[in-house]
Amino acid sequence: MMSNDELPLSHLIVRVVDTDRTLAFWVTGLGAALESDEELAAPALDAIYGRKGVRIRDTFIRYCGVRLHTIETLDRKRERKALAVDPQSSIGIGGLSFRVPDIEKSHAETEARGLSPTPIYDFDQLEEPVRMYFLDDPDGIRLEMIGT
Repeated sequence: MMSNDELPLSHLIVRVVDTDRTLAFWVTGLGAALESDEELAAPALDAIYGRKGVRIRDTFIRYCGVRLHTIETLDRKRERKALAVDPQSSIGIGGLSFRVPDIEKSHAETEARGLSPTPIYDFDQLEEPVRMYFLDDPDGIRLEMIGT
């Protein structure tokens, strides 16, 4: 058996409600690279989902070294559930964090591309002060952008 260090992460799987909105956020809004975008129907999908006639639209998006595999079910549309009153109390992956070389420039570019970042927060009371802001993608993934 291989050690944990020999098993590199391939990608994160994200179930999305609307692929076009997801692409507008990640590719158009953040400048991520779209590696593939396709529709698929296959007996293997029927087996995985446990029903006949499954059709999906899936994409691979690369952003800052992270590869996202988005999946939208086309045969059964989903709705995005509203975030809980306290989004920090959710279970599972709470978001993705990226380091940016110039926090002010990154924030300004994000706003200029039509996204809605939070204000930049300063944590100057820490031993190593840090500045960051947040963005939420259309499916509720919180992105933390940290200045380096």
